[in-house]
Amino acid sequence: MQQTENSNDDIENSNNGSKSGSTWTAILGAGVLAIGGLSAYQASQTSRLQHDILSYQQQIGEYKQEIGSMRTTVSKADTDLQKSLATVSEELTAARKESSSNLAKAQSASKHHADVLAGKLEKEQKETEQKISAEISKVKDNVQETSTDTSNRITGINTEVSAVKIEVANSKTEIEKTLADLVRVRGDMGVMSGLVATNANEIVALRQLGDRNIYEFKLTKQAGPLKIGGVVVTLKKADPKRSRYTMDVVADDKRVEKKDKTANEPVQFYVASRARQPFEIVVNQVSKDVITGYLATPKLELSRK
Repeated sequence: MQQTENSNDDIENSNNGSKSGSTWTAILGAGVLAIGGLSAYQASQTSRLQHDILSYQQQIGEYKQEIGSMRTTVSKADTDLQKSLATVSEELTAARKESSSNLAKAQSASKHHADVLAGKLEKEQKETEQKISAEISKVKDNVQETSTDTSNRITGINTEVSAVKIEVANSKTEIEKTLADLVRVRGDMGVMSGLVATNANEIVALRQLGDRNIYEFKLTKQAGPLKIGGVVVTLKKADPKRSRYTMDVVADDKRVEKKDKTANEPVQFYVASRARQPFEIVVNQVSKDVITGYLATPKLELSRK
């Protein structure tokens, strides 16, 4: 019985020892595999790093070649530039020499031309002085010859001036007499008119008096409306036996009928709505379908208060 128990203990111990050995074997195998994988990874990374280093070295070599080529190009360009500068310097030197030579020639030619021109001007001046002297002598000779004729002309002019003065004085007297004949009458609007002219001579005197604008007109019935001094008039009827007429007056876009008016009667109307002085139409002659007269307008239109 005791032996049997001992045998069972030995078997159990043996089994436990086998299990422990298997565990360590597995751990060691795993460690070996891990070390092997790490070694493979390191080898792969090392190989890749070496490849990159070689690629960088190749690029550096290419860059060095390009830099060398650029240095060669720059050196050649610098050499060409130096040659060009030398050529330009030579050309400038030659141009300066040529310019100096041309300047000297131009100065010499200018001096010669100036001398020739001065001589020509001096000659022309002498000839002009001689001509002037000759003309002065002629004038002196002619002055004495024409003095008598000039005196006679002056006498004739004085006579003409005296005649003109007399004529002006006569005209002035005639105008003053005509103005004295002009009269003031009350117009058809009840406003005292200006001086009224009844014929051509009195119209001339009235115009020369200058206090109003005078517009003469001849108005026919067949012609229709006629614009005179800013107003429009239309003859509607003319009665030469009675010296009466009827007309339409349009002023400030307003139409006014002046009916059955007599010759030499001031026909009055206002053009501006606030004008103090009226416009006046005076018909001096009434014929069949024709009237003749004048329009008188104030020179200065004043406002009515």
